[in-house]
Amino acid sequence: MQDEDLGKTKLDHVLSYIAIGAMEFLEFTSILFLPLLAVQQTVLYGVNHPDQVLTLLIVLMLIISAYAVKLIKDWRRK
Repeated sequence: MQDEDLGKTKLDHVLSYIAIGAMEFLEFTSILFLPLLAVQQTVLYGVNHPDQVLTLLIVLMLIISAYAVKLIKDWRRK
């Protein structure tokens, strides 16, 4: 952050810090709310198409489980 040009006046510095704070807040909320939005849309779609959603969730669970097993095996080797 020290390499950034915040401007020459105190007002420029304050506005720059406000913009940086807003950017950090938006980044945090996007990380937090995008997965929740995906879950919400899956639930809403699953109300009308439960057979497709259950199949998709089972496939995702198998893929994630296989990846977790690989990570645990690699972790134990170290």
